[in-house]
Amino acid sequence: MWLLLPIIAYSAIFLYVRHIYSYWRRKRFPSEHTSLSWQFLTLAYQREFRHVEAICEAYQEGRDRLFGIYCFFRPVLLVRQPQLAFSILQQSNGHFTESKWDCVKGYRRFNLLEKLSPMFSTRRLSSMFSNAQHVADHMMQYLAKREEQGQLELDLQHLMRIYAVNIIGNLVYGLDVNNFVQRDHLLNSYVQHPSQYGALQSFTLRGMPQKSSLAYRLIDIIKHNVEQREENGIIRKDMLQLLVKFRNGNDLSSDKWQIEHAIEEDKLMCIKRLAKVAEDLMHSALDGIASTITLTLYEIAQQPLIVEKLQTEIQELNLKDGQLAFEQLMGLKYMDMCVKETLRKYPPVPIIERVCRKRYTLPGSKLSIGVGKTLMVPLLAIQRDGRYFSEPLKYKPLRFLHNQPDGGGQQCPSVIASFGIGGAQCVAQNFAKMVIKLALVRLLQSYDLELDASAMVEVSHLPAPFISSPDGLKIQLKAREILRQSNYRKCSI
Repeated sequence: MWLLLPIIAYSAIFLYVRHIYSYWRRKRFPSEHTSLSWQFLTLAYQREFRHVEAICEAYQEGRDRLFGIYCFFRPVLLVRQPQLAFSILQQSNGHFTESKWDCVKGYRRFNLLEKLSPMFSTRRLSSMFSNAQHVADHMMQYLAKREEQGQLELDLQHLMRIYAVNIIGNLVYGLDVNNFVQRDHLLNSYVQHPSQYGALQSFTLRGMPQKSSLAYRLIDIIKHNVEQREENGIIRKDMLQLLVKFRNGNDLSSDKWQIEHAIEEDKLMCIKRLAKVAEDLMHSALDGIASTITLTLYEIAQQPLIVEKLQTEIQELNLKDGQLAFEQLMGLKYMDMCVKETLRKYPPVPIIERVCRKRYTLPGSKLSIGVGKTLMVPLLAIQRDGRYFSEPLKYKPLRFLHNQPDGGGQQCPSVIASFGIGGAQCVAQNFAKMVIKLALVRLLQSYDLELDASAMVEVSHLPAPFISSPDGLKIQLKAREILRQSNYRKCSI
């Protein structure tokens, strides 16, 4: 009798696992062959702990536009076709929206991202630009001090993370923080890359909430600054000001920065919820901003002609008193192409993941995806696919000369995803591009880049791209004279 119990238990486990791994076949989706073999279990392990690379490998298997795979015990539907992914994410009417941005007030339910999108309009960003320049000034003062000490070889990745943290602290938390000097500041804890202190890399577990004492201290910062603005009428042109306006039910699409106070019962967000929004903005923007600047500089440092063209474009701005205007920054066309090319080759969100919240029938088919099942768009693999981009592993900014990719056989405008695709595009992408281009202008205006050719540079994903080499990205900065006469060489790169 006792011998039957383990047999029954093992049989139940076997049948349960087989039932999971037959999900896509039962639903009549094209899918990978599954078994309990060592080869398949190894593949499941790779998708759990080497997630981005393993999903990109799955993209290469077959040519079906939809492909069912398994990440441990999770059935995942891989969308291989960019047009289909764009259609699903753009027109799914709430079937795949992220629940963390849902907000309920009384009988009202709304999506916070949609309501907060006016925060990132060109008009609002131009008003915040002086605060962003203040952060860039701190970076240049730090580099000038190192230049005086003869220490201009540095880890560019670390430098850019400090810059990104300062940007978030200044514009999202309303702090005049300078982590180039204030090494003991609370936000300095975010300068270190997650890979350096053994951050959780499990695909299944990384989505679980992580409690931290830092989160409670950030709530205290938000509470103090919100009280200053609501009770004392302090106005500071940053994102926190707009979050406080939204909390009080004010219209964000107007030009006003003043807060029209609402009684506590009518406020749309409590302090804790507002602090959670600020923390989500920090986590979603920090790695993307730092990695895009770092990898842009890494790529152009290997191609001096690109650096020359960028420096000439900056020089031709004829900056008044050395100050850059917001309109001038937005008008840097060649720099735009370089940033687009970096975002194509190293997307900050390499894989878009969405959990189905309502049963959804896929366009152009009778197949449907059920509630709770995961849909994935392997953005990194798509944007390195030779069908959409010729020589996809080469860094070629001029492929975006006419705002269209150079298709390697197929033209697909929706592939130019930058910070997402379709309905999964980041609403803060204009803000990110502003601070990315600002850092590039200030660095290239003052310094030439010299990359150590013998250094081994490895790019990994967690999930945002980062340089995983032990020494980071070591670059020698050389102070340059800003010539008034342009010697712009019109060459094809």
